[in-house]
Amino acid sequence: LETRRRIQRKAEKMGYVANAAAKSVRGKQSTLIGLLIPDIENSFYSRIAKAFSDACNEHRFQLALAVSDDDPEIEERHIRELVEARCAGIAIVPSPGLSKQSARFLSSTNTAQLIRKSERLNSDWYGINDIDAVKHATDCLLDLGHRRIGLICGEDSLNSGHDRYRGYISALEARSMQPDPELIRRGPPRATFARQAAHALLQLDPPVTAMLAAGAGLSEGMLNALAHEGAGSDNSLSLIGYSDSNAFRWWGNAGLSVVDLPISEIAGDLCLKLIQRATSREPADQATQSLLYDSRLILRGSVHPLTTKVNAS
Repeated sequence: LETRRRIQRKAEKMGYVANAAAKSVRGKQSTLIGLLIPDIENSFYSRIAKAFSDACNEHRFQLALAVSDDDPEIEERHIRELVEARCAGIAIVPSPGLSKQSARFLSSTNTAQLIRKSERLNSDWYGINDIDAVKHATDCLLDLGHRRIGLICGEDSLNSGHDRYRGYISALEARSMQPDPELIRRGPPRATFARQAAHALLQLDPPVTAMLAAGAGLSEGMLNALAHEGAGSDNSLSLIGYSDSNAFRWWGNAGLSVVDLPISEIAGDLCLKLIQRATSREPADQATQSLLYDSRLILRGSVHPLTTKVNAS
């Protein structure tokens, strides 16, 4: 024992760091948890990464963060590297085009899906009840008298985009209202798309009286377009975004109303589950489960009743 301690002290003085892969080969537990997300600039995914980092630190694990940019080739390369690094667990927000090879890499690994769900992966899924979230937001605007409600939303290739669109449609159908295609803009969940979509919605005649961005990045893009064009500051337009942030709380001085998502709770629960599975000596349960988390609608100054002045414009 004393000899081992002397060797360890000598190694520390020399700056030696143990090879994690070699330790795994010798049968020692890996302390790496992989997190693969599509976008690090999006505040939504930044908050997920922070929650994962906190959970890993609490349990003395190390977070390995990778960004796919929703590119299946980049995604596959990152998955291969995370698997080769013998990560104790991998959490992934899968791209719409997740490859069969990526699915094969993950099939033999302690894996869970976060927010998005790919049918190619047979793993746990921790997601958001997006249908109810957007339905409640749309209901709020309808209750305030708005009928020309613009929706900026992801595409059907993403389950999140599909469900958020369904929430909007179901709110209209519950009031026997037919969706107006010109009010709906669907595309990649990026701020650049949302900025173009919001600009297009602002050009409509008659104008939209409310706008709902069903995504964190989409919310940022919507606000960028409004700020650039000087729209919405006179309370002529009601706005609801997706996922809260410090910037949203102060937008336009009165704050942006948002669908608030329990991001830290979801990410923390998923990370803890991966760690528990990795440290358990018993065989992992092969049965998969889907956990849906509810959101809440936070109303701030960006939402208000439709006025006669706006209705007549």
